[in-house]
Order: sequence, then structure tokens, then C-alpha cells
Amino acid sequence: MSPPSRGAARIAIASIGIVLALAVASNSLAVWLKQTAPVTAAQLAPGNADIVAAAARSRVIAPADIEAPAVRASIETALARDVTLLGAIELRASQFDASGDNARAARLFALSDAISRRSLPTRLWLIQRSVDRGEVAGALENFDIALRTSEVAPDILFPVLAGATSDPALAVPIAGLLDRPSDWRIMFLNHAIDRGGNPADIGHIVLRMRDRRALADNQVDQKLIAALVTHSQFGLARRVHDAFHPTDGRRTPVADSDFSRPEESFPFGWGLRHDGEAWAARDLIEGKPALLYGSTASGDGPVATQLLLLPPGRFRISVESAGATTDPASPPFWSLTCGERNGPQIALLDQPVQTGGLASIDFAVPAGCAAQWLALNLRPSERAGGQSGAVGRVSVTPSPR
Repeated sequence: MSPPSRGAARIAIASIGIVLALAVASNSLAVWLKQTAPVTAAQLAPGNADIVAAAARSRVIAPADIEAPAVRASIETALARDVTLLGAIELRASQFDASGDNARAARLFALSDAISRRSLPTRLWLIQRSVDRGEVAGALENFDIALRTSEVAPDILFPVLAGATSDPALAVPIAGLLDRPSDWRIMFLNHAIDRGGNPADIGHIVLRMRDRRALADNQVDQKLIAALVTHSQFGLARRVHDAFHPTDGRRTPVADSDFSRPEESFPFGWGLRHDGEAWAARDLIEGKPALLYGSTASGDGPVATQLLLLPPGRFRISVESAGATTDPASPPFWSLTCGERNGPQIALLDQPVQTGGLASIDFAVPAGCAAQWLALNLRPSERAGGQSGAVGRVSVTPSPR
């Protein structure tokens, strides 16, 4: 079997496809059976209070099911009266399929498809047939039709399609499917990122998509990058970031090291905190960009954060003050911590307290530390009014030693 065929097998709905088709079709048939066979109708649609009431009024308690002769007769009667009754066509087709009469099942589902492309049971069967034949394009085409025409389809098909993204052989065709404008593709990507499992699978799909404007407009890229970072997929997160925010050749270990480029987006640019306890914001001091910070007396913690991708080795972090710290006894400090969960701290450096002050320290990035969180942290202040100050620059360079 070729790789695409193996991939198609992975998106198979298998027997659940026919079960779901049967369930949906059964509800349609139950409405018709309400008058002629209310007990059977109630068993087909037990959630329909009107049908259940009709069954109760009949005072008939004999069991019936969709395979019973009475149900078969009802289906045939329904079709005799109206050959376009989709519920009956689909249920009869499902019975043929279950009994192994694939030719008759195919003819009836083809009839249903010709009558309406909006029928979910028929679309599920067509998806399953494409899967069985190893026809990836056909399966995905019917996914698209179902998701465009049925409000129920996302609950059924989103988990299946999300699972299919784990197959590398399907990355290109699924990316092509998602490149088509539709009402469901953003919903699907959000579902796959939030509940689909490994966000790396969606990352590889998104990198193959051409229509990135729609994803950026709906912040799918930011959500995906955040999920990748949470799952320690730092390199892929960077690739996705760069695909949506191409660099201009000025990449340095610390992006926006002089705080002059607010377009550099978090986490590979600065994430700035601003709340009632502590804050950081870009501004100008004597015409030069700077990062201003401040806090109340009780405010502390990180106020500026960025993710770095330093390889193992020795480096130097250097900082310059653009404004004196108003509480020299509790100066802010810079920390560098490995990005993996519970990663170790690998560098610590106090921010200079005087305007124009410089400070630096050498540190080592160990093996297994694939990414590093650089953060400006505020200490609690003893001053009634809290503290404030400004940073002019922070940079990381290879250690000269």
C-alpha cells in the first residue's frame, strides 16, 4: 500500500461511520413512522417527546428495532410513497451495507447524493468508501462538503481530521484543503490546537499553507506558537513565528534588544506586563528608546519576558540602564531559565541602579536546555510609592572567555 493509502486508512471512520449514518437517518425516518408505527418511531428517536407520546398513546409495548421486519416494511412503504425521502433511502442503504450488499448500498447512497449534497449520513458513507479505496482526495473532498453543509459534522469529523494530521503523508493534502476559504477551517484549527493532541502536527500543516493572512487575522498563529512552546516544541514554534513574521536579517540572540521594535511579537519578542501591581512599557528617554518599569510597594515579579534559542555553550549577558532605579536597595534583576518545565536557572544579574550604568555576567547553557526564558524581574520595594526606572539595552553574546 502506498503512503497516501496508509494515510487514508488512518482517517477511516470505520464502522462508526455507518453507525452514525444510521443514527442520523433513523431520526429522519422516525418522524415519518410517528403516524404508522409510533413504537418503532420512539425507539428510533427516543429523545423526541412528541414521538414518544404518540407511542404511549398507542398502548403498544412490543419491542422493535431497525433490523426488524416491521421496520423494513415501513422503510419500503415510505420509499413507495416518496422515493426522495432521504432518511428512508439512507437507512435502507445502511441495511444493505451491513448485510454485505455493497452494490445496492452504493446505488442508494448515490441516489441520496444526487438528491441532496447536504445529507450528513450519505457524506459519511462516501468518506468511508474513499478511505476503503485509499482515495485521499475523495475523502477530504467529502470532509469539506460535510463540514460546509452540516452543523452536526464538526463534532463528528473534527476529531477524525485532527487525528489525521499526525500522518506526514497527509500534511500536504490537508494543508491544501485548509487553504480553501471556508467557515469551518478556523474552527477546526482552533479545535486541533486546543484538543487535537500534539500541536506539532498542526504546526507542520500550517507551514505548508499559503493562505496565512486568514490565520494571522484570527490569531491562529499566536495560539499555535503558544501551544508549541507549552509542549517544549521550541524550534518548530520559531519556524511558525518566522513564517508569519519574516525576519529582515537583523536577528540577534535577544530580539529588540534596545526596545525600539515593538513589532517583534511574543514569545520571540518582548512580552510586557501591565497591571495594578507592576508594569513595563516602551518609551523614549532623551530621544532614545528605553524600557520603563515600575511597581507599587508590594508589586514584584517578571515585567518583561522573551524566549531565546541559545545553543549549548558559554555566553555573556550585558545590560545598560537608561534611568536610575528609585529604590537602589531593591534593584530589578535579570534571570535566564531553561524553557522546559521546571528548567534550571542558568543566569542572574542585577540591573544597574544609576543612569548609564553597565553590568554583565558570563553563563553556560547546558545540554538539554533547548530554549531559555529571559526576564526582567522586580523585587518588592520598601518605598511607600514603590519603585521605577528604565533599561536602555539588554544583549546576549558569545562569551569571550
